[in-house]
Amino acid sequence: MARRPDDTRGSLIFQEGKCIEGDFYIVAVYDDPATCTISFSAYELENDCTFTYPLTYSQFDALFQYDSELMNPSNQDGRFHWIIERLDFVQDKRGQKVLCLGEEPTEDLDDDKNLIEEVKPKSSSVAPANAGGKIDAATRAKLLKELDTHDDAKLHAALVKSEGARKRFVSDLHAKRHLEQLKASQRLQKADEERESRLAKLEIIKKQQQAKADAHKAAEEARKSTMAQLEVLMKQKEAQAIRRLIQEKDAQDRGQGREKDAARQRRKMQERSAAEVANIEAERAQQLAKKREEAVEKRQFLVVKRNRQIAEQIRLDKGKGREFEVKRRLEKDAMIEASWELKTEVRVAREAKRAEFLRLEEIRERVNVDRESRRARDEVVQLVAIRRVVKEEKEVTLRRREKLRKEFLLQWKVDATQRAQIVRDRARISERREQQISHREDARLRRFRETQFMDTMRSTRSASPARRPDADVLNLEGANPEVTLMPGHGSTAAEEAEKRSFEQIERSKRQAERDEKRKQED
Repeated sequence: MARRPDDTRGSLIFQEGKCIEGDFYIVAVYDDPATCTISFSAYELENDCTFTYPLTYSQFDALFQYDSELMNPSNQDGRFHWIIERLDFVQDKRGQKVLCLGEEPTEDLDDDKNLIEEVKPKSSSVAPANAGGKIDAATRAKLLKELDTHDDAKLHAALVKSEGARKRFVSDLHAKRHLEQLKASQRLQKADEERESRLAKLEIIKKQQQAKADAHKAAEEARKSTMAQLEVLMKQKEAQAIRRLIQEKDAQDRGQGREKDAARQRRKMQERSAAEVANIEAERAQQLAKKREEAVEKRQFLVVKRNRQIAEQIRLDKGKGREFEVKRRLEKDAMIEASWELKTEVRVAREAKRAEFLRLEEIRERVNVDRESRRARDEVVQLVAIRRVVKEEKEVTLRRREKLRKEFLLQWKVDATQRAQIVRDRARISERREQQISHREDARLRRFRETQFMDTMRSTRSASPARRPDADVLNLEGANPEVTLMPGHGSTAAEEAEKRSFEQIERSKRQAERDEKRKQED
């Protein structure tokens, strides 16, 4: 039985074996009513790993809604077999193997085809997963009615206790067990072959090592024999060298005896000729002293002669030096004289140049003075002209301003006169208006009194005829108040004539001033 995954809940309702990508798995189906989930768990027989593919009830039913044979919920084994046939593995983003549902059934590949034949258990209770086809309306209605009246809990219990499912599971399990046994035997056979190959390799290695050891041993023995021969030869050479040294020592000892005899003979000869040697040495000393004195005298003569030669040479050198100094002094005097002549010429040229510069400077100064004088005169003339122009402009400006002032004063006087005339007219009109108003008030008051009087008279004289009002009162009542308020016609015409004559005089004056200004500008 496959191991239950840790994250899978529910009861086991179906199991089936499947080969995916050459590996054998036991696929177990778990139903969890609490979460309404059906989980397909694939247990790998090689490494004891479990992979789960969950489906909800709605997703599980949606897979068979267009299949006429598997849309019936009572065919649970056929549905589970249809899904298990399409289970496959893919890699997720992390590169891990994940169980998924393919569109087509996966092929069962056997990695040991040379050992066993493919085992395909058959069960009568499993319906083939055919492609969905069209069904008529009556069959569809019957199937829907069965779906509505079906008890899911009883169906699950019946499926678990189904004999066909149990037999199919047992046959699959025996087939997988037989396959595992074959795999184990193959692994053992392969391990034996590998062990035999390793033993053969070890035997070959041992033989190679033994051959190397024998070769090394032979080489060592040859080296030892060679070293022994070399030692024998060295010993022979050492013995010969020792004998040669002994012979040389004996010959040397014999030579030393002869030298001793010769030394004794020499000492005797020395003792006999000591006096003779002393005499010979004394005579030789005298001869050497005589030769030394002669050499000293000869040396002194040579020294005196050399001194004379050196003195003569020094005298000649001093004469040549004096001649050279005189020559150099003459050359120096000539150079100094030439230098002074050159300096004199330069000084004379500089003085002449300075005199010429002073002469030109005086001329330049006179020219500058003349130019400055002309410029001053021109500036004076220009300044006088400017002042004259400024004075004329100032006079023109003053005249214009005076004219403007006079015009302004005249205009101001005219305006003042007009304003005064208007004020007088208004005062006169106001006075006339007041007079008219007072006259009208008096007339109104008189009429009122007359009316009262007439009313009194009517009341006292009811039988007498009514008296007519006074003609003056009637005339006052018939007078036009607007005419009485307006100023007189005679006075207004005189004022208008006076005003026209005054304006004409002012216009003629302004025209004369403009003509005079135009003449001045021309």
